[in-house]
Amino acid sequence: MSLLNRHSLAFVFFLGTLFGQADMPSSIRFAWLTDTHVGARTGAEDLSIVVHDINKNDSISFVIVSGDISELDVGQNLYQAKSILDSLTSPYYIIPGNHDLKWSSSGGQLFEQLWGADRFNFEVGDYRFIGSHQGPLLRMGAGYIDPADISWVESILQSLPDPRQKIFIVMHYPLDPSVDNWHALRDVLRPFNIQAVLHGHGHSNRATSYEGIPGVMSRSILRRGEQPTGYSIVELYPDHANFIERIPLADSTHLWNRLPLGDKNAQDSLSLPYPDYSENDTSGVEVVWQHKTGSLITSAPTVDVAQVFVSTVGGELIALDIESGHVNWSWQGGGAIHSTPTVKGSRVVIGSVDSTISCISSRNGELLWQVRSEASVFSSALVKGRKVYMGNGAGQIHALNLRNGKKKWTFRGGSGYIETKPVLANGKIIYGAWDESIYALNARNGQLEWQWSDGRSGLLYSPAACWPVVADNKVIVVAPDRVMTAIDISNGETIWRKSGHKVRESIGVSEDGMQVFARTMQDSVISAKTAGDSFDLDWVKHVGFGYDIAPNAMLEKDGYIFFSTDNGSVFCLERATGDLVWRHRISDGLVNTLAVIDSKRVICTAADGKVSLLRFVD
Repeated sequence: MSLLNRHSLAFVFFLGTLFGQADMPSSIRFAWLTDTHVGARTGAEDLSIVVHDINKNDSISFVIVSGDISELDVGQNLYQAKSILDSLTSPYYIIPGNHDLKWSSSGGQLFEQLWGADRFNFEVGDYRFIGSHQGPLLRMGAGYIDPADISWVESILQSLPDPRQKIFIVMHYPLDPSVDNWHALRDVLRPFNIQAVLHGHGHSNRATSYEGIPGVMSRSILRRGEQPTGYSIVELYPDHANFIERIPLADSTHLWNRLPLGDKNAQDSLSLPYPDYSENDTSGVEVVWQHKTGSLITSAPTVDVAQVFVSTVGGELIALDIESGHVNWSWQGGGAIHSTPTVKGSRVVIGSVDSTISCISSRNGELLWQVRSEASVFSSALVKGRKVYMGNGAGQIHALNLRNGKKKWTFRGGSGYIETKPVLANGKIIYGAWDESIYALNARNGQLEWQWSDGRSGLLYSPAACWPVVADNKVIVVAPDRVMTAIDISNGETIWRKSGHKVRESIGVSEDGMQVFARTMQDSVISAKTAGDSFDLDWVKHVGFGYDIAPNAMLEKDGYIFFSTDNGSVFCLERATGDLVWRHRISDGLVNTLAVIDSKRVICTAADGKVSLLRFVD
């Protein structure tokens, strides 16, 4: 929103205060847009129709846009959306949705660059509107509210001049278990006078309730089937709010919800299930230590002999003592960090959405060198010998000198952003990208050796989020198409593809390279042999983790398989049989790929910002 629009809105309500409530209009009217999906087939056209219609309505005081602005944050989608929205003659307030942050060539940074923030807080008359997003940042699975955003909301509420001010909470997701840590925000809101949670995501008009707080979902602006382009108009009166569907091309309106307003208290209305940690009673696992970063974490931890290295969305790299969890040092970068730290000797390499690749001393946190890429960097680095290989949001791969950061070569032949961690096999750097492809580059000079695709069109099926594994002259991946694929490293030809188990983006290989493991989308883990020219299943085990589509590398150590889930649990299985050894829940949301120290100890980072050392003692 432009500075002029902000000042215009402030001036309007200053006049209202100056001349008294008697001179104010009987209602406050605003437009509410959600799920605009610019980049989808009719997204830009539908948004233009809606904006034009709002501009003809002098009664609209402001506009709220509650997420999924783009179909994907790729190409010009967000730029086009902003160009259309900036033509509004009324001020607007905006937050991103999962489509803007999960599939993002900027690692979620572009939204903040274009609109200045990914949250808002403003007052209109007697009402306050507080909006923030729920991700998920670069990960499939449920939404998750950044702990920093929960603290931000709490600080606003705690400092209200009038603790009973009428408040609307604006989200993209509903305030329910579709957001893993919904309850953390609900507990913050509980004592306050919340009039309603306004949200999108479901693409339909719906009135509901979240733990006694009224919920209102608005339709997508998109035309779909017989549903024409439309949006919501909200009228605020002293004692109620009207929610009206507006169909611009038909010049029609329809009142579909009347919400009572006033002094509300939902403290006793508890119905949704809170996270259950009862599995820990018999897990045989203890939490040796836990460190709270206070920031969302989307990356895996990395360990050396004495330290744990952790990166945060707050842009911090932290070194913790592996035995005690005490902070040895921390380094603050210039942007969010989603990439997993890579350690080689006394050096740690990390990328940032501010387009930098940095090398930091593992001894004291001193910045040793920093180079700038041509796009956001949120993939994880591969360090082999004296070279660093790392991808960026423009589909490029850099080869850098580990000692000084000097660029050896850059491959610019890709068209999709890179979020994975490359592997090196047979002299080739191999990785997937969000352009439906897997690439193999000559590690010495960066020349393309081969490019693989399964032939199925659709960017969202790209084998791009999983960390590929290599064994027996094969690179093996699992993708959103729910198929496990083995590709010949020497020439990029498909050796075999196996469907039916519904695997998706979570894979690992045994220490000896003889078995490959994958987590299915529902409850089970499979193991297959890596040798041979056809898929050869070892076992399938029902483990009971539920429905899970979050990417998560699986690791084997000393005969045990370790992995984690998006509901906060960590699992250990017998490699030979897949039998469950233990499971332990440490969080209410996604636990990232683990760092396995030995057969008894693992380091975990979770979306809630906590770093934990678990030890199996039974």
